[in-house]
Amino acid sequence: MGGLRPIDDLMFRVMARDEAFCGELLGVLLQDPKLEVVECEPQSAVTNPHGRSVVLDALCELSDGRFVDVEAQRTDRDDLQRRVRYHASLVTADRTRLGTPFKDVPDVCVAFVCEFDPLGENCSPCHAGRVVRESGRVLENGLSEVYVNALVRDGGEVSALMGVFTEAEAYDEERLPETSRVKRRLRETEEGREDMGSVIEEIRVEGRAGGRLEAFDRLVRAGLVDAHAAAALLEIDPEEVERMLA
Repeated sequence: MGGLRPIDDLMFRVMARDEAFCGELLGVLLQDPKLEVVECEPQSAVTNPHGRSVVLDALCELSDGRFVDVEAQRTDRDDLQRRVRYHASLVTADRTRLGTPFKDVPDVCVAFVCEFDPLGENCSPCHAGRVVRESGRVLENGLSEVYVNALVRDGGEVSALMGVFTEAEAYDEERLPETSRVKRRLRETEEGREDMGSVIEEIRVEGRAGGRLEAFDRLVRAGLVDAHAAAALLEIDPEEVERMLA
């Protein structure tokens, strides 16, 4: 587990259990150091009874009523912007009570922390919004999108956070005390290693319940175990593993 970093799915999954870390993370990403997190739910399932449901890396509720979906993404796959749109729609529907007037539909932010350049802009963070093409006027409908390129090093606060997120041995107790504290605990203490082990077990149980290929992919991509060890944990046939690796 020595090579794990906060941007890796499994470490982020454990770190997101810590409310102080989530508050610091969102304060930096949303450039609002005064925001308050009242609840953060890692691996939050938002369901669509008529279609595809999703499990969010972390869904946080802020004191001002906003909901923020934070996703850690290492690889550039599928259609990221449509994924953001879909996540936002599910969170909106899931957190809006029956009969709520449209003016009271909660504000939702989706923030993707990516180990690649998600929009091809070579900047971090990038804020995407709705603009009237003819006049350039910005429109607000309660949805905000934040795309973070974790590879940018520009000396800013987001860049400093991403250094801690992507470099295994990097810490910044002065500027990022909560992120550094939780990361150090998971990497350097026996208690933290036990927490990480519990996540592996959770994924193993989930995989055996039905999502074996997804669980296999998560374990291997996170670098916790090699392909054959993951297959053994999930009781996947070795021949099937060879086909997947091919």
